[in-house]
Amino acid sequence: MKVKIFFATLSLLALAACSEDNFKHPYGADDAKGPGKVEVISSESIPGGAIIEFKGPSDKDLLYIKGVYKIKSGKTVDVKVSAYDNKMTIEGFCDTDPKEITLYAVDRNENEGEPITYTVVPGLSPIVSTAKTTKVKESFGGAAVSLENIYKGNLIVEILSKDEYGMWQTFKTEYTSNKDIRITVRGFDPEPTDLGVVLRDRWDNVSDTIFAQVVPLEEYELNKALFKDNHLEGDEPFGGWGFPLENAWDGITTTDNYGMAHTNSFASFPISFTIDLGVTTKLSRYLYWSRNPGYEYVHGNMKEWEIYGRADKPTDGSWDGWELILQCESIKPSGLPPGQNTQEDLEHARNGEEFEFDIDVPDVRYLRFKALSTFDGTTMVHFHELTFFGQKK
Repeated sequence: MKVKIFFATLSLLALAACSEDNFKHPYGADDAKGPGKVEVISSESIPGGAIIEFKGPSDKDLLYIKGVYKIKSGKTVDVKVSAYDNKMTIEGFCDTDPKEITLYAVDRNENEGEPITYTVVPGLSPIVSTAKTTKVKESFGGAAVSLENIYKGNLIVEILSKDEYGMWQTFKTEYTSNKDIRITVRGFDPEPTDLGVVLRDRWDNVSDTIFAQVVPLEEYELNKALFKDNHLEGDEPFGGWGFPLENAWDGITTTDNYGMAHTNSFASFPISFTIDLGVTTKLSRYLYWSRNPGYEYVHGNMKEWEIYGRADKPTDGSWDGWELILQCESIKPSGLPPGQNTQEDLEHARNGEEFEFDIDVPDVRYLRFKALSTFDGTTMVHFHELTFFGQKK
């Protein structure tokens, strides 16, 4: 009886071993024959590539269709699509010259069928189309670079500058797929400055370098001693819980229940308040400190707001004569819900959030804020400090 049990156990182990061995190999017997040929029906040009529509062979063991081609860098690219697909996207080209694509049908045992070669004409690549729109303008302490990425390609934008030895170096790199690309570089003296802009993509395509020379504008911090609360009819009064708007320029950026500006509760958004800067200037940027600590990204801290400006003194509470000069949103780095903060979130709030004005905004003296929302919908607004920078007049 023991012998029978022993041989039965060996038989089971052998079956298990065979079963595991078969599991590791492709499904079905290998006939060592590749599937039939791929039949191309049509192709359509897309930015930097093409979409090929095809018909795969009818082989039962067909697994996928493979396209093979070379790009400008010399790299060979393989694209695979399921046997159930009938379209293949080819990407990575930098010019619109005809390109040869080799197509194979591949079965479950990785046998390749007879290849066919098909020629496509890529559309204009995002790198080329975007590079043509590059604009470099002087800005405060540096330059403002703008590009129109109409195809929303995934691009790498490098800003180059010369080092102390006159050699070109990468000053700033930004990865983006935004349609409207806006990049600001700072840290330069107000003297002629040479800059370069280069675009790259994930296929190692590189644009020609766009060179420009700018004279950065000198900026200074506006004198807060000149700021005033310029309350207009329709504005929400500050002073809730004894915290007037003047606290927003007292230099205190963080202290619980002290040194902040605070409204009373109000009926609904939007709400407005108006500041006289005391001087007419072209604004470059400003820093905004929300109420902290303990209130980061909650309660009456503004989430979204707009800033309107004008140079002449307003005579009433209407919005006539006011020009929208900036749209703002307070962004929590982690994206966590209100009440949940990472250390990065807390530091971001306590260091102040920076917002930039476009170089083309008009000179202003009066600013009118329009608060559109708070982080958790609270119908009151509070914040610690506002610091403005602009051009000397």
